[in-house]
Amino acid sequence: MRNMKHYRSIFLTRTGRWALLLWIGIATLFAGCCKDDPEPAAVNRTVLVYMLANNNLGSSYGFDSHNIDEMMQVAAAGKLNGGNLVIYRDGYDTNPQLIQIKRNLSGQAQQVVVKEYPDRNSASGEVMRSVIDETMQLFPAAEYGLILWSHSTGWVPGNSSLALSRRRLQGPPTRSFGQDGSYYMELDELADALPDHRFRFILTDVCFMGGVECAYQLRNKTDYYIGSVAEVMGAGMPYTLNIPLLFDYTLNLGNVCQSIYDYYNGMSGVYRTATTSLIDCGKLEVLADAVRPIFEAHSNEAAPDLSGVQHFDRQRPYIFFDLRDYLSQIATDDEMARLDQALAECVLYQAATPSILGSLPIYHHCGLSCYALGSGDATLDSYYTTLDWYQQVYPTNY
Repeated sequence: MRNMKHYRSIFLTRTGRWALLLWIGIATLFAGCCKDDPEPAAVNRTVLVYMLANNNLGSSYGFDSHNIDEMMQVAAAGKLNGGNLVIYRDGYDTNPQLIQIKRNLSGQAQQVVVKEYPDRNSASGEVMRSVIDETMQLFPAAEYGLILWSHSTGWVPGNSSLALSRRRLQGPPTRSFGQDGSYYMELDELADALPDHRFRFILTDVCFMGGVECAYQLRNKTDYYIGSVAEVMGAGMPYTLNIPLLFDYTLNLGNVCQSIYDYYNGMSGVYRTATTSLIDCGKLEVLADAVRPIFEAHSNEAAPDLSGVQHFDRQRPYIFFDLRDYLSQIATDDEMARLDQALAECVLYQAATPSILGSLPIYHHCGLSCYALGSGDATLDSYYTTLDWYQQVYPTNY
Protein backbone atom coordinates (compact mmCIF):
# COMPACT_ATOMS: atom_id res chain seq x y z
CA MET A 1 0.00 0.00 0.00
CA ARG A 2 1.33 3.46 -0.89
CA ASN A 3 1.70 6.01 1.84
CA MET A 4 -0.66 8.94 1.26
CA LYS A 5 -0.30 12.43 2.66
CA HIS A 6 -3.53 13.96 3.98
CA TYR A 7 -4.04 17.69 3.98
CA ARG A 8 -6.66 19.47 6.08
CA SER A 9 -9.16 21.33 3.90
CA ILE A 10 -9.52 25.05 4.46
CA PHE A 11 -12.97 26.57 4.16
CA LEU A 12 -13.42 30.29 3.69
CA THR A 13 -16.46 32.45 4.23
CA ARG A 14 -17.75 34.56 1.32
CA THR A 15 -16.03 37.63 2.83
CA GLY A 16 -12.83 35.67 3.26
CA ARG A 17 -12.95 34.50 -0.32
CA TRP A 18 -13.30 38.07 -1.60
CA ALA A 19 -10.42 39.20 0.65
CA LEU A 20 -8.22 36.42 -0.69
CA LEU A 21 -8.98 37.32 -4.30
CA LEU A 22 -8.26 40.99 -3.60
CA TRP A 23 -4.93 40.11 -1.96
CA ILE A 24 -3.93 37.92 -4.94
CA GLY A 25 -4.74 40.71 -7.37
CA ILE A 26 -2.71 43.28 -5.45
CA ALA A 27 0.23 40.89 -5.11
CA THR A 28 0.14 40.15 -8.83
CA LEU A 29 0.03 43.85 -9.68
CA PHE A 30 3.00 44.69 -7.49
CA ALA A 31 4.92 41.71 -8.80
CA GLY A 32 4.36 42.92 -12.35
CA CYS A 33 5.43 46.46 -11.49
CA CYS A 34 8.61 45.44 -9.70
CA LYS A 35 9.83 42.81 -12.17
CA ASP A 36 11.93 43.78 -15.19
CA ASP A 37 11.30 42.29 -18.63
CA PRO A 38 11.62 38.52 -18.35
CA GLU A 39 14.95 36.99 -19.26
CA PRO A 40 14.92 34.88 -22.45
CA ALA A 41 14.60 31.21 -21.67
CA ALA A 42 17.71 29.12 -22.20
CA VAL A 43 17.57 26.44 -24.89
CA ASN A 44 19.72 23.43 -25.62
CA ARG A 45 22.02 25.07 -28.19
CA THR A 46 22.64 28.43 -29.82
CA VAL A 47 24.71 28.49 -33.01
CA LEU A 48 26.14 31.80 -34.22
CA VAL A 49 27.20 32.15 -37.85
CA TYR A 50 29.73 34.99 -38.09
CA MET A 51 29.31 35.85 -41.76
CA LEU A 52 31.67 38.37 -43.34
CA ALA A 53 30.33 38.71 -46.86
CA ASN A 54 31.53 42.20 -47.72
CA ASN A 55 33.77 40.67 -50.37
CA ASN A 56 33.35 38.81 -53.65
CA LEU A 57 31.66 35.87 -51.91
CA GLY A 58 28.72 38.20 -51.39
CA SER A 59 29.04 40.84 -54.10
CA SER A 60 29.96 38.64 -57.07
CA TYR A 61 28.54 35.24 -56.21
CA GLY A 62 25.79 35.77 -53.62
CA PHE A 63 26.91 32.78 -51.57
CA ASP A 64 25.78 34.50 -48.37
CA SER A 65 22.18 34.74 -49.60
CA HIS A 66 22.32 31.19 -50.92
CA ASN A 67 23.54 29.79 -47.61
CA ILE A 68 20.94 31.77 -45.66
CA ASP A 69 18.25 30.35 -47.96
CA GLU A 70 19.52 26.87 -47.10
CA MET A 71 19.25 27.66 -43.40
CA MET A 72 15.70 28.91 -43.98
CA GLN A 73 14.81 25.54 -45.52
CA VAL A 74 16.06 23.80 -42.39
CA ALA A 75 14.01 26.08 -40.15
CA ALA A 76 10.89 25.59 -42.28
CA ALA A 77 11.32 21.83 -41.93
CA GLY A 78 11.35 22.21 -38.14
CA LYS A 79 14.86 20.81 -37.79
CA LEU A 80 16.31 23.34 -35.35
CA ASN A 81 14.99 21.29 -32.42
CA GLY A 82 14.05 24.40 -30.48
CA GLY A 83 17.57 25.83 -30.72
CA ASN A 84 18.65 29.33 -31.75
CA LEU A 85 20.20 29.84 -35.18
CA VAL A 86 21.68 33.35 -35.25
CA ILE A 87 23.62 35.05 -38.06
CA TYR A 88 25.77 38.13 -37.80
CA ARG A 89 25.94 39.20 -41.44
CA ASP A 90 28.09 42.02 -42.71
CA GLY A 91 27.21 42.05 -46.39
CA TYR A 92 28.29 44.20 -49.29
CA ASP A 93 24.75 45.57 -49.73
CA THR A 94 23.59 46.20 -46.15
CA ASN A 95 24.83 47.46 -42.84
CA PRO A 96 25.75 44.67 -40.42
CA GLN A 97 22.75 42.87 -38.95
CA LEU A 98 22.10 40.32 -36.22
CA ILE A 99 19.48 37.94 -37.63
CA GLN A 100 17.61 35.03 -36.11
CA ILE A 101 16.43 32.27 -38.43
CA LYS A 102 13.31 30.71 -36.95
CA ARG A 103 10.03 28.99 -37.72
CA ASN A 104 6.90 31.00 -36.95
CA LEU A 105 3.63 29.68 -35.58
CA SER A 106 2.27 29.09 -39.08
CA GLY A 107 5.20 26.81 -39.87
CA GLN A 108 7.00 29.20 -42.19
CA ALA A 109 10.65 30.17 -41.86
CA GLN A 110 11.47 33.80 -41.27
CA GLN A 111 14.45 36.05 -40.81
CA VAL A 112 14.05 38.28 -37.78
CA VAL A 113 16.40 41.25 -37.72
CA VAL A 114 17.22 41.45 -34.04
CA LYS A 115 19.58 44.39 -34.38
CA GLU A 116 21.10 46.55 -37.09
CA TYR A 117 24.46 48.23 -36.67
CA PRO A 118 26.12 51.21 -38.33
CA ASP A 119 28.68 50.47 -41.02
CA ARG A 120 31.83 49.21 -39.32
CA ASN A 121 34.81 46.91 -39.71
CA SER A 122 33.49 43.50 -38.67
CA ALA A 123 36.89 41.90 -39.26
CA SER A 124 38.06 43.30 -35.93
CA GLY A 125 38.38 41.50 -32.63
CA GLU A 126 36.49 44.23 -30.79
CA VAL A 127 33.42 43.91 -33.00
CA MET A 128 33.46 40.11 -32.96
CA ARG A 129 33.76 40.07 -29.16
CA SER A 130 30.76 42.41 -28.80
CA VAL A 131 28.65 40.34 -31.22
CA ILE A 132 29.39 37.13 -29.33
CA ASP A 133 28.55 38.78 -26.00
CA GLU A 134 25.27 40.14 -27.37
CA THR A 135 24.32 36.79 -28.87
CA MET A 136 24.92 34.95 -25.62
CA GLN A 137 22.86 37.53 -23.70
CA LEU A 138 19.96 37.55 -26.16
CA PHE A 139 19.98 33.80 -26.90
CA PRO A 140 21.13 31.94 -23.77
CA ALA A 141 21.67 28.22 -24.15
CA ALA A 142 23.14 25.21 -22.42
CA GLU A 143 25.93 25.27 -25.01
CA TYR A 144 27.10 27.34 -27.96
CA GLY A 145 28.50 26.69 -31.40
CA LEU A 146 30.28 29.08 -33.75
CA ILE A 147 30.55 28.97 -37.54
CA LEU A 148 33.13 31.22 -39.19
CA TRP A 149 32.06 32.24 -42.71
CA SER A 150 34.25 34.34 -45.00
CA HIS A 151 37.56 34.29 -46.84
CA SER A 152 40.68 32.98 -45.14
CA THR A 153 44.33 32.27 -45.65
CA GLY A 154 44.66 30.20 -42.49
CA TRP A 155 47.32 31.48 -40.10
CA VAL A 156 48.93 33.61 -42.82
CA PRO A 157 48.46 37.38 -42.28
CA GLY A 158 45.68 38.61 -44.55
CA ASN A 159 47.61 41.58 -45.94
CA SER A 160 50.83 39.68 -46.70
CA SER A 161 51.98 39.46 -50.30
CA LEU A 162 51.49 35.68 -50.27
CA ALA A 163 47.93 35.96 -49.02
CA LEU A 164 47.05 38.63 -51.57
CA SER A 165 48.53 36.66 -54.46
CA ARG A 166 46.58 33.53 -53.54
CA ARG A 167 43.28 35.40 -53.79
CA ARG A 168 43.97 35.88 -57.49
CA LEU A 169 44.19 32.17 -58.26
CA GLN A 170 42.27 31.16 -61.36
CA GLY A 171 39.39 28.70 -61.16
CA PRO A 172 35.99 28.42 -59.52
CA PRO A 173 35.45 30.62 -56.46
CA THR A 174 36.73 29.36 -53.13
CA ARG A 175 36.77 30.71 -49.60
CA SER A 176 40.43 31.57 -49.51
CA PHE A 177 38.82 33.85 -42.17
CA GLY A 178 37.92 37.29 -41.96
CA GLN A 179 37.73 39.70 -44.89
CA ASP A 180 35.52 42.78 -44.58
CA GLY A 181 36.28 44.92 -47.61
CA SER A 182 39.98 45.73 -47.33
CA TYR A 183 40.22 44.69 -43.67
CA TYR A 184 41.40 41.30 -42.43
CA MET A 185 41.37 39.57 -39.05
CA GLU A 186 44.55 37.79 -38.07
CA LEU A 187 44.63 34.48 -36.22
CA ASP A 188 45.93 35.92 -32.95
CA GLU A 189 43.26 38.64 -33.05
CA LEU A 190 40.60 36.01 -33.68
CA ALA A 191 41.76 34.03 -30.66
CA ASP A 192 41.76 37.13 -28.46
CA ALA A 193 38.20 37.95 -29.54
CA LEU A 194 36.76 34.57 -28.54
CA PRO A 195 35.86 33.87 -24.89
CA ASP A 196 37.67 30.97 -23.25
CA HIS A 197 35.90 27.62 -22.93
CA ARG A 198 32.51 28.85 -24.15
CA PHE A 199 32.00 26.99 -27.42
CA ARG A 200 31.16 23.34 -27.77
CA PHE A 201 32.41 23.53 -31.34
CA ILE A 202 33.89 25.96 -33.82
CA LEU A 203 33.31 25.10 -37.47
CA THR A 204 35.40 27.04 -39.98
CA ASP A 205 33.66 27.18 -43.35
CA VAL A 206 36.67 28.84 -44.95
CA CYS A 207 39.93 27.92 -46.68
CA PHE A 208 43.12 26.65 -45.02
CA MET A 209 41.91 26.81 -41.40
CA GLY A 210 42.70 23.12 -40.86
CA GLY A 211 46.27 23.91 -39.88
CA VAL A 212 47.65 22.74 -36.55
CA GLU A 213 48.60 26.38 -35.95
CA CYS A 214 44.94 27.46 -36.19
CA ALA A 215 43.57 24.63 -34.08
CA TYR A 216 46.22 25.13 -31.40
CA GLN A 217 45.70 28.91 -31.26
CA LEU A 218 41.99 28.27 -30.59
CA ARG A 219 42.46 25.27 -28.29
CA ASN A 220 41.15 27.08 -25.20
CA LYS A 221 38.14 28.51 -26.98
CA THR A 222 36.26 25.35 -27.94
CA ASP A 223 35.97 21.66 -27.15
CA TYR A 224 36.01 20.61 -30.80
CA TYR A 225 37.32 22.25 -33.95
CA ILE A 226 36.41 21.55 -37.58
CA GLY A 227 38.56 22.84 -40.41
CA SER A 228 39.86 22.24 -43.91
CA VAL A 229 43.58 22.00 -44.70
CA ALA A 230 42.93 23.10 -48.29
CA GLU A 231 40.64 25.42 -50.21
CA VAL A 232 36.90 25.32 -49.56
CA MET A 233 34.50 25.68 -52.46
CA GLY A 234 32.75 29.04 -52.60
CA ALA A 235 29.33 27.50 -52.01
CA GLY A 236 30.58 26.38 -48.60
CA MET A 237 29.34 23.46 -46.59
CA PRO A 238 25.92 21.91 -47.39
CA TYR A 239 23.88 23.78 -44.80
CA THR A 240 20.67 21.88 -45.53
CA LEU A 241 22.49 18.74 -44.38
CA ASN A 242 24.69 20.15 -41.64
CA ILE A 243 22.46 22.56 -39.74
CA PRO A 244 20.08 19.78 -38.61
CA LEU A 245 23.09 17.78 -37.40
CA LEU A 246 24.44 20.78 -35.49
CA PHE A 247 21.11 21.11 -33.66
CA ASP A 248 20.68 17.41 -32.98
CA TYR A 249 20.22 16.76 -29.26
CA THR A 250 22.89 14.06 -29.47
CA LEU A 251 25.49 16.16 -31.25
CA ASN A 252 27.77 14.03 -33.42
CA LEU A 253 30.36 16.24 -35.09
CA GLY A 254 31.87 13.28 -36.92
CA ASN A 255 28.58 13.03 -38.82
CA VAL A 256 28.84 16.73 -39.67
CA CYS A 257 32.28 16.19 -41.21
CA GLN A 258 31.08 13.06 -43.00
CA SER A 259 28.21 14.97 -44.57
CA ILE A 260 30.60 17.63 -45.89
CA TYR A 261 32.88 15.02 -47.39
CA ASP A 262 30.08 12.90 -48.87
CA TYR A 263 28.41 15.94 -50.44
CA TYR A 264 31.51 17.08 -52.31
CA ASN A 265 32.94 13.65 -52.98
CA GLY A 266 29.73 12.91 -54.86
CA MET A 267 30.42 15.71 -57.33
CA SER A 268 32.55 15.58 -60.46
CA GLY A 269 35.37 17.59 -62.00
CA VAL A 270 36.79 20.54 -60.09
CA TYR A 271 33.81 20.53 -57.74
CA ARG A 272 34.88 17.20 -56.27
CA THR A 273 36.93 19.12 -53.74
CA ALA A 274 36.88 18.76 -49.95
CA THR A 275 39.15 18.16 -47.00
CA THR A 276 37.64 18.11 -43.54
CA SER A 277 38.85 17.23 -40.06
CA LEU A 278 37.45 17.07 -36.54
CA ILE A 279 39.93 17.95 -33.80
CA ASP A 280 39.56 17.22 -30.09
CA CYS A 281 41.10 20.39 -28.64
CA GLY A 282 41.58 18.69 -25.29
CA LYS A 283 44.17 16.43 -26.94
CA LEU A 284 46.19 19.09 -28.73
CA GLU A 285 48.68 19.24 -25.86
CA VAL A 286 49.22 15.50 -26.32
CA LEU A 287 50.06 16.22 -29.95
CA ALA A 288 52.38 19.07 -29.00
CA ASP A 289 54.15 16.77 -26.53
CA ALA A 290 54.79 14.32 -29.38
CA VAL A 291 56.01 16.95 -31.85
CA ARG A 292 58.29 18.95 -29.54
CA PRO A 293 60.86 16.13 -29.04
CA ILE A 294 61.13 15.70 -32.81
CA PHE A 295 62.15 19.31 -33.37
CA GLU A 296 64.41 19.26 -30.29
CA ALA A 297 66.23 16.10 -31.37
CA HIS A 298 66.79 17.27 -34.95
CA SER A 299 67.24 21.03 -34.54
CA ASN A 300 70.85 20.95 -35.73
CA GLU A 301 70.18 18.89 -38.84
CA ALA A 302 69.77 20.26 -42.34
CA ALA A 303 66.28 21.27 -43.38
CA PRO A 304 64.40 18.37 -44.99
CA ASP A 305 63.71 18.17 -48.71
CA LEU A 306 60.11 19.36 -49.14
CA SER A 307 59.77 18.56 -52.84
CA GLY A 308 57.98 15.27 -52.21
CA VAL A 309 55.97 16.34 -49.16
CA GLN A 310 52.19 16.62 -49.54
CA HIS A 311 51.12 20.24 -49.81
CA PHE A 312 47.58 21.59 -49.96
CA ASP A 313 48.07 24.94 -51.73
CA ARG A 314 48.12 25.21 -55.50
CA GLN A 315 50.61 28.04 -55.86
CA ARG A 316 54.31 28.24 -55.04
CA PRO A 317 55.85 28.78 -52.62
CA TYR A 318 53.97 26.01 -50.86
CA ILE A 319 53.34 26.77 -47.20
CA PHE A 320 50.59 24.34 -46.13
CA PHE A 321 52.05 20.83 -45.75
CA ASP A 322 50.55 17.67 -44.32
CA LEU A 323 51.76 17.57 -40.71
CA ARG A 324 52.53 13.86 -40.61
CA ASP A 325 54.14 13.71 -44.04
CA TYR A 326 56.36 16.67 -43.19
CA LEU A 327 57.49 15.27 -39.84
CA SER A 328 58.17 11.87 -41.40
CA GLN A 329 61.05 13.54 -43.25
CA ILE A 330 62.64 14.39 -39.91
CA ALA A 331 61.57 11.89 -37.25
CA THR A 332 62.83 8.41 -36.36
CA ASP A 333 60.54 5.37 -36.37
CA ASP A 334 60.05 5.59 -32.59
CA GLU A 335 59.23 9.29 -32.81
CA MET A 336 56.74 8.61 -35.61
CA ALA A 337 55.06 5.89 -33.55
CA ARG A 338 54.50 8.37 -30.74
CA LEU A 339 53.27 10.97 -33.23
CA ASP A 340 50.82 8.52 -34.77
CA GLN A 341 49.40 7.70 -31.34
CA ALA A 342 48.95 11.40 -30.59
CA LEU A 343 47.27 12.02 -33.95
CA ALA A 344 44.89 9.11 -33.32
CA GLU A 345 43.83 10.73 -30.04
CA CYS A 346 43.60 14.26 -31.41
CA VAL A 347 42.13 13.86 -34.91
CA LEU A 348 38.71 12.24 -34.44
CA TYR A 349 37.76 12.37 -38.12
CA GLN A 350 39.56 13.20 -41.35
CA ALA A 351 38.71 12.76 -45.01
CA ALA A 352 39.86 14.16 -48.33
CA THR A 353 38.74 13.87 -51.93
CA PRO A 354 41.32 12.49 -54.39
CA SER A 355 42.30 15.98 -55.50
CA ILE A 356 41.73 19.70 -54.95
CA LEU A 357 40.03 21.46 -57.86
CA GLY A 358 41.09 18.63 -60.14
CA SER A 359 44.70 19.81 -60.23
CA LEU A 360 46.29 19.00 -56.87
CA PRO A 361 46.37 15.26 -56.02
CA ILE A 362 45.94 14.30 -52.38
CA TYR A 363 48.08 11.30 -51.41
CA HIS A 364 48.53 12.07 -47.71
CA HIS A 365 46.04 13.70 -45.33
CA CYS A 366 46.47 13.20 -41.59
CA GLY A 367 43.84 15.84 -40.84
CA LEU A 368 46.16 18.73 -39.99
CA SER A 369 48.49 20.88 -42.04
CA CYS A 370 51.59 22.76 -40.87
CA TYR A 371 54.08 25.36 -42.01
CA ALA A 372 57.75 24.52 -42.54
CA LEU A 373 59.99 27.36 -41.44
CA GLY A 374 61.77 28.84 -44.42
CA SER A 375 59.28 27.62 -46.99
CA GLY A 376 57.65 31.04 -47.24
CA ASP A 377 59.55 34.28 -46.71
CA ALA A 378 61.11 36.24 -43.86
CA THR A 379 57.84 38.08 -43.15
CA LEU A 380 55.93 34.83 -42.72
CA ASP A 381 58.69 33.29 -40.62
CA SER A 382 58.67 36.31 -38.32
CA TYR A 383 54.90 36.26 -37.82
CA TYR A 384 54.94 32.49 -37.38
CA THR A 385 57.21 32.77 -34.37
CA THR A 386 54.48 34.76 -32.56
CA LEU A 387 51.96 31.89 -32.77
CA ASP A 388 51.28 29.60 -29.81
CA TRP A 389 52.12 26.45 -31.79
CA TYR A 390 55.60 27.67 -32.68
CA GLN A 391 56.32 28.77 -29.13
CA GLN A 392 55.15 25.43 -27.76
CA VAL A 393 56.95 22.98 -30.06
CA TYR A 394 60.03 24.67 -31.52
CA PRO A 395 63.28 24.96 -29.53
CA THR A 396 64.83 28.39 -29.36
CA ASN A 397 67.80 27.33 -31.48
CA TYR A 398 65.74 25.78 -34.32
